[in-house]
Amino acid sequence: MDWIQNLFKAETLALLIPIVAIVGAFLVAALKAHHRHHERIEKIKQGIDPDAN
Repeated sequence: MDWIQNLFKAETLALLIPIVAIVGAFLVAALKAHHRHHERIEKIKQGIDPDAN
């Protein structure tokens, strides 16, 4: 249980929070890109020009 106390120290959290935020932002961006890609593929399969907006 000592690792939990070390995790919640201010010094550790000062490094951990920005790292988690950056990784989270990259994950959100990757998931959005993946979703847009699948939407584009579905439009192509249905015969719709995905670039015509």
